[in-house]
Amino acid sequence: MIELHEITIDKKELLESYLNRKCSQNSEFTFTNLFMWRKSYDMRYTIINDMLCIMPQHEGGPRSGTFPIGWKGEDGTEKDIRPVIEAMLDFFEKNGQEPLIRLYDDDAVQKLVETFPGKFLITEDINYFDYVYDIEQLTKLSGKKFHTKKNHVNKFKKLYNYTYARMTPADRPECIALFDTWYQNKKEEIPGIDEEREAVMELFQNWEKLSIVGGCIRVDGEMVAFSFGEPLCKKMVVIHLEHANTDYEGAFAMMNQQFLEHEWQDYQLVNREEDMGLPGMRKAKESYRPVMMVKKYVATLMPHI
Repeated sequence: MIELHEITIDKKELLESYLNRKCSQNSEFTFTNLFMWRKSYDMRYTIINDMLCIMPQHEGGPRSGTFPIGWKGEDGTEKDIRPVIEAMLDFFEKNGQEPLIRLYDDDAVQKLVETFPGKFLITEDINYFDYVYDIEQLTKLSGKKFHTKKNHVNKFKKLYNYTYARMTPADRPECIALFDTWYQNKKEEIPGIDEEREAVMELFQNWEKLSIVGGCIRVDGEMVAFSFGEPLCKKMVVIHLEHANTDYEGAFAMMNQQFLEHEWQDYQLVNREEDMGLPGMRKAKESYRPVMMVKKYVATLMPHI
């Protein structure tokens, strides 16, 4: 029987030893992401045959399991996934639940189909595709397709006496206060906002123990925007959190551009995570002109005819 373990800060080194075996472009597979959302999604893990499976359960929904992480190394060597998947199927059966397996890339899909031909129905989890952008494009904002974003950045620079700096622990109280002002104004309007606040507080409270970099923008000394990110792959970074005071025109566009310009010029691509199927978020992410999408999939048992 699978034994589920809580994700705690002292498990960072252990879990990263599996997450780092093969570069994954999936934004969900950093320790930071798993840790900051661990309470909202009851994020648990199990290790079977030296492979990692994350098994979250959002309130009111079923528990799911990820396709084994660490089954394939950067050198192409592979581990046998069959006993791991069989153990997961046994877990779901004993808990009276239909199997629900989340797959994080095309290699995982192909491996599952090869190992269990005809057993699983695999569908695209389109609301959780990650948006990936070219860092040079979002830094320079050149050309017609970035004309609006460039105007926002230029207007911000013209209107405000601003400074950008890498975040330090001394900035934490002002960043939290900025976020909480937004939270108080929106908490009656946005579903799941309490979970988002909880995740943000986890990030701030454990920031120094996580492998993340923060940046912030001040106007006349007042905190107006901040962002957090970290390397995801050799050429790709992921943005975990970006927040800005929209009373300052162009603040979000400016934060995005400045963070990439000052902190991530050694990388080629930036993953800005999914839109969760929210129309407003989808429109905003599409407006930055993604160069690719990181696809994610869900596998369930093939229905009997």
